[in-house]
Amino acid sequence: MEKLNNRQFNQYCDLVYREAGIHLTEEKRELLNARIAKRLRVQNVSPDVYFGMIQNDPLELKFFLDAVTTNHTFFFRESRSFRYLDRGCSEIWCAASSSGEEPYSLAIYCLERGFKPSIMATDISVSCLEKGTNGVYPMQSVADIPKHLLGRYFQKGQGRFQGYVKVKDDVRRMVNFQRFNLVKDIPKSKTYDFIFCRNVMIYFDNESKEKVVGKLSNVLRTGGNFIIGGSESLSGLEHPLKYIEPSVYLKA
Repeated sequence: MEKLNNRQFNQYCDLVYREAGIHLTEEKRELLNARIAKRLRVQNVSPDVYFGMIQNDPLELKFFLDAVTTNHTFFFRESRSFRYLDRGCSEIWCAASSSGEEPYSLAIYCLERGFKPSIMATDISVSCLEKGTNGVYPMQSVADIPKHLLGRYFQKGQGRFQGYVKVKDDVRRMVNFQRFNLVKDIPKSKTYDFIFCRNVMIYFDNESKEKVVGKLSNVLRTGGNFIIGGSESLSGLEHPLKYIEPSVYLKA
């Protein structure tokens, strides 16, 4: 594959920042080359032709953003903050849900404690949303889930699905997957008791972080919690949230 030259790399970096708020540095050049290679092969075009294509074709732009955004997650990741959830929580938004492990983990946690909130799960990646909607995962991705939870909330795959598990329908019905661009889209006019926006803002600069946190805070109810990733911080940003402990904020 033809690798990106400096001009092309800068053009693509600017477009990724403009469309997704993700700041790609020089250290990410090889990552971008690798991620874009598949789309160049599919379309059988040069980087310059493809750049024009994604600016004029909204569907191909979605495929491009899908390819370059990083999606790494697992069930019950950083679950310490789940303990703030209680029966008064009826609406949860997972604002960077990736392939669905986080919202399904939240659903299971709540069911185990006797309540059943509605969970909206959003991501910019079309393929991740499809995987989350299907709720099918390889066995290794649930290896750390206690056996009693695995038997209660997952079905073992048979035949061609040997080696996979599927989230049971009762859990899947609690989660509504939708595409949402944190930087460009406007949330619907409803409020949430909890908003999880974890392990995505590490890719944003402060300007994009502030914009995203402000937008999400607007639809967080007073007294609701805003949860970020363990390696993230809102320090130095203007926002209406009160720090509770690492990763956990309150809309006072």
